[in-house]
Amino acid sequence: MISKRLLLASKYTKGFNCLADCGTDHAYFPITCVLEGYVNKAYASDNKQKPLENAMKNIEKADLKGKVIPILAEGLGYISEEVDVASVMGMGGRMIVSILEVADLKNLKRLILIANSENFYLRDYLANNNWRIISEEFIKEKQKFYQLIIVEKGKMEISDLEKEFGPLIMKDKSPEFTEMIKKNIKKLITALNKTKLSSEKEKIAQRIKLLEEVIR
Repeated sequence: MISKRLLLASKYTKGFNCLADCGTDHAYFPITCVLEGYVNKAYASDNKQKPLENAMKNIEKADLKGKVIPILAEGLGYISEEVDVASVMGMGGRMIVSILEVADLKNLKRLILIANSENFYLRDYLANNNWRIISEEFIKEKQKFYQLIIVEKGKMEISDLEKEFGPLIMKDKSPEFTEMIKKNIKKLITALNKTKLSSEKEKIAQRIKLLEEVIR
C-alpha cells in the first residue's frame, strides 16, 4: 500500500517519460507512477538485495515487467539519457546530497525529494547547484512531518529560514505546518524553563521568537 506522501509525490511525475526512483524499497512509487500513466517507464533502484526482491515481486504482481525495471545500484549512477525525472526520498538530507553530488544529472528535468531530516542542508545544496524550487508540500503522516520538495533547473536565492522550512511551505502556512511549529515552540519553552545558563536562555528565546514570526 502506497503511503500518503508517496501518493502526493507521484503526481509530480505526470507528463515525463522515464522515472528513476532511488531507494525504491517495495517499488510502490514507480509502480504507481506507471499505473497512473504519469510516466511511460520507470527504474526502481535500491542498494540492498532484500528490498529489491520485494520490489521485483510487486512489479510482477502489478504486471509491469519491462515497464518498471528493478536495479541493484548505489545512488543514481545508472541513469541514462531517457531518464528525465528522478526521485530520492526516505533518507536524510545529507545522504540525498551525497547521491546527487556524484550522479550525472544533466538530462534530468525534475527532481522529487523528501528528506527525513536536514532539509536546510538539502536546500542549501540545491540553491548552490542551479536547482530552483517550483513546488513544495508539507505532509503529516502517522504523527510525523515531511517536506516534499520539487525542483527544476534554474537559479534561486533563499534565506536560512527558507532553507530549513521551505519558501513555499512558509508562504502557505498549512495547518500541519503551523502544528509542527507550535510543537517546536512548546519544546523550546520547556527547555527555556529548565536552562540556568543565561547565554543558553538567550539563544533559546531568540529561536522561539523566530518560530513565532514564521507562523504569524
